[in-house]
Amino acid sequence: MRIAIDGPAGSGKSTIAKLVARNLDFVYIDTGAMYRALALKAACNSIAFEDEQAMSEMMNHTYFSLSEQGITLDGVPLGEEIRTREVSMLSSDIARYPYVRAYLTEQQRNLSKQGNVIMEGRDIGTVVLPDAELKIFLTASVEERAKRRLMQLSESGQRADFSTILSEIEERDRNDSTRELAPLKPAEDSILLDTTGVTIEEIVEKISALAIKRQRTYLARSVGFCYGVDRAVNEAMKLLKSGKRIFATGEIVHNERVINLLRDMGLEIVNEKDLQERREGVAIIRAHGIDPKSEKKLREVFDEVIDLTCPIVYNVFSLAVDLQTQGNFVVVFGKKNHPEVVALSGRLREYMIVEPGEDYQTIVNRLSGKGKIAVISQTTMSCDDFSEFSDFLVGNSKEQVSIYNTICRVTVERESEARRLAEIADTVIVIGGRNSSNTRKLVDIVGKLGKHALHIQDIRDLPEKSKMGKIGLISGTSTPYEQIQNILDYIENEREVTSNGRENEPAG
Repeated sequence: MRIAIDGPAGSGKSTIAKLVARNLDFVYIDTGAMYRALALKAACNSIAFEDEQAMSEMMNHTYFSLSEQGITLDGVPLGEEIRTREVSMLSSDIARYPYVRAYLTEQQRNLSKQGNVIMEGRDIGTVVLPDAELKIFLTASVEERAKRRLMQLSESGQRADFSTILSEIEERDRNDSTRELAPLKPAEDSILLDTTGVTIEEIVEKISALAIKRQRTYLARSVGFCYGVDRAVNEAMKLLKSGKRIFATGEIVHNERVINLLRDMGLEIVNEKDLQERREGVAIIRAHGIDPKSEKKLREVFDEVIDLTCPIVYNVFSLAVDLQTQGNFVVVFGKKNHPEVVALSGRLREYMIVEPGEDYQTIVNRLSGKGKIAVISQTTMSCDDFSEFSDFLVGNSKEQVSIYNTICRVTVERESEARRLAEIADTVIVIGGRNSSNTRKLVDIVGKLGKHALHIQDIRDLPEKSKMGKIGLISGTSTPYEQIQNILDYIENEREVTSNGRENEPAG
């Protein structure tokens, strides 16, 4: 569900949006932070905002996504580094460029598809999210807003004059409402809420109640592609549109629909064993990575090789090599035939792969005499399974054991969301590829909690006229937003489930 909140300066948008997000367990999208982060990235790369070509090239390789910590840029959560006065001035400058606003508007729309989100600004309901399920336009008298601003400045130790602030707000209102690009105005279908003389708590409760009434399905806080998959798929699409022949030696990501789409665009998937002679074209390395021997062969055969290995996965590869160099025997907790584990083990001289459910005492016996042991994990493994094995090894081995939890943070968050949905829903729909390790893991988590888990790829997998009760929905990290939205649209057209559980009739 998407909630859009607009309004003039001083109407309480930011404060109210954050509190509503906390109330509903939604993700708050700070659109201003995106301008700040992009401006800082450009400055760090010595790119002038007026250099549209250089800026466009940088933005083509910039990825915003959501996590429990909020917005991430290129996989890293935004922190206090974007809150300095210098960055504030840079963000004000960069926002003047129409091509930047167009780019960030599209990014904000993409983020809004990643789960239950609330977004505030001045053109969210009219420009950024015109199809938001709930639109709120907050306002207040100019005197009320001037009082709030004066109080805010006083609390921060700054001296200000009421009449000056009043004039500044009136001037800003005129500028915002008369500007040519995305002027401030309420959307036709927005709900107008005047906050003059009303407490913040009252407004928060009103918006929360409106959202609960309109929400039909319990949606995980984050769905869709993770950063690594998003990066790999988008880069692959850009290459395919270049007109060059593009090759891969396996599925770039574990999602059948995504792979079929890339094939339709021209991607050629070949067997590594068939690569004996030089070929014209570009080879891409998939998000899971490949072993050094396979990469060497690609570079011998193709004109160019582009590495789309997820940076988080690549960091695990580097860690494993460093640990071995330091004299550790490396134990990899993961699936022996998973592409990531194959790519990782191909970088090591000596190692052991341990799968969940093996006889851990036998593993302890086999590791006897290894001295220093370092344990790492495939990035998509279950946290509970990894902890169970790690705790057993530390508690029963006489060797020096070091544990490195290398499970991806996004997959950990999805596990947590699967448990939350299993507590509040009767049926949890898990959307993702059949061969996706992290998707199957979510199905297992829900099942172990005694709830019905449906692992589906599209609406054809949904049981006809089923009585699923209250529905929760989550996805694996290789599932595109469009696939999720199609299923959501189908569910909400066929039946209605509100988040408070009081309605469970056909939507009509």
